[in-house]
Amino acid sequence: MTAIELVLSLAAILGAAILFTNAVEIMGDRLNLGAGAVGSILAAVGTALPETMIPIVAILGAVIVGTGGAAAGEIGIGAILGAPFLLATLALFIVGLSALLYRRR
Repeated sequence: MTAIELVLSLAAILGAAILFTNAVEIMGDRLNLGAGAVGSILAAVGTALPETMIPIVAILGAVIVGTGGAAAGEIGIGAILGAPFLLATLALFIVGLSALLYRRR
């Protein structure tokens, strides 16, 4: 069952990626934007949207449930600090790996 779920999940991701790229291109055409603007602005906003929405939904959920400002503050701090540290860790790993692979002998 797990293999079937994996294949279906990969197919769903592929389908969503195709829909996303087509939608970005159509939106760029309707707004009369060049290919560079479409790729650098619309695609960037679209790909950053999930990382932006998750803390917003979590904060709204904390306020609606009634745990209040303390939980919302912790969620905000985690979102603000967590993403840059994750990206920095990944970037340092990639830089270190590329230094090892492409060093001159």
